[in-house]
Amino acid sequence: MAHPEVERAPRRGGITLTQQIFIGLALGILAGWLVQRFHPEWAIYFRPFSQLFLRMIKMIIAPLIFATLVAGIAGAGHFKVVGRMGLRAIIYFEIVTTIALVIGLLAVNITRPGDGVNLPMGQGSEVTAKAQTWDQILLHVVPESVIDAMAKGDVLQIVVFSVLFGIALGMIGEKGRPVVVWCEGVAETMFKFTNIVMHYAPIGVGAAIAYTVGHG
Repeated sequence: MAHPEVERAPRRGGITLTQQIFIGLALGILAGWLVQRFHPEWAIYFRPFSQLFLRMIKMIIAPLIFATLVAGIAGAGHFKVVGRMGLRAIIYFEIVTTIALVIGLLAVNITRPGDGVNLPMGQGSEVTAKAQTWDQILLHVVPESVIDAMAKGDVLQIVVFSVLFGIALGMIGEKGRPVVVWCEGVAETMFKFTNIVMHYAPIGVGAAIAYTVGHG
């Protein structure tokens, strides 16, 4: 699979996208503070703009994961290489996840957030969680319908389907080449799509922080 060239952050008048996001963050804090001070009820008007950004991000995930995984696995051709890459990815994922958990536990135990805060507990406010059994967890990995998994944004199910689809596609050889090329095209398109969505990031971030500050 030909990897698309990484584009530089978009510029508007010489300002990079990262700088735009920080400017949006600062303006969002200022707007939220002004709203909280004078008209707290106006904070709700910022929320749709932040939710719009989150929706656009979620919209990218499913097709991007599917296209990149299928094109990468089927395009590699040699399943020993794919298996080796998969094993490395799993090991890397486990290591990074463990480090993140350790950092989180240390941060919580050192800073102890929430100490001294007494929240009133009303009737029906208790949250009960039902633990999943091992068979439920196992069954959840495989989607009943890939369309349903994509609609729900279930990343694990999308990954499982994409990996199996990519392996099957690679096994049929040249007959599956048009599908591989199509997936490569979709992947490149989704990378461009992501660049377009990121142009809205300063507005989305600014609106999110403005709502948080103004509503708080």
